[in-house]
Amino acid sequence: MKKPAVSSKTGTESKLIAYASNVVKKTKENADLFTDAAEKVALLESVLADYTASRTEASFRDMRQVVIKNQQAVLVRQALYDLSLHIESVAKGDPSILLAAGFIPSKNKTSSVEQAPKANDLRVMVVHPGTNTVQLRVNRWRPARFYQFEYRKVGSLNEWIKVLSSKSKTSISNLEYAQEYEFRVTYLGTDPAPNYSDTVRCLVS
Repeated sequence: MKKPAVSSKTGTESKLIAYASNVVKKTKENADLFTDAAEKVALLESVLADYTASRTEASFRDMRQVVIKNQQAVLVRQALYDLSLHIESVAKGDPSILLAAGFIPSKNKTSSVEQAPKANDLRVMVVHPGTNTVQLRVNRWRPARFYQFEYRKVGSLNEWIKVLSSKSKTSISNLEYAQEYEFRVTYLGTDPAPNYSDTVRCLVS
């Protein structure tokens, strides 16, 4: 059964904008097919506009704008992923319905909804000391549409900060020097329920 291909089509900034823009365009053109998706489409359109604007600002090498741009990219990927789950439930494997929504049908012929396994072997490393940046890597899971990395300060009661990546590795910058953080990750597949890895701690140096 065909399903929307998402992560493989949004690996770069330009691909993400082009793919999300096409999804917004097509779902609005064929709104009669997706009568319950209006709110999700409007959200995707809104965060996409913010991301496009922040990308322009970040081109001037303003580090604050670069951080904002990366945060906006996470919101676009999340909105696109949420919409893809809705479209998949409507299409029920019909590639013509997926195409009508602007999604490219996947090559995966698996018909069942597969629960994501527990993400394992999460590694967190300070590769370049003094940059307040850590690199994260987890074992790849082929059916994953996205990898949702999360972090927060150790001892903090704040909610986890999410970083969505189309790859099994990512970098997180602008952390506080000499502050210890905790990290976790989950695969996001056809079943959106998270299945988090063990928590890993790292001191930013």
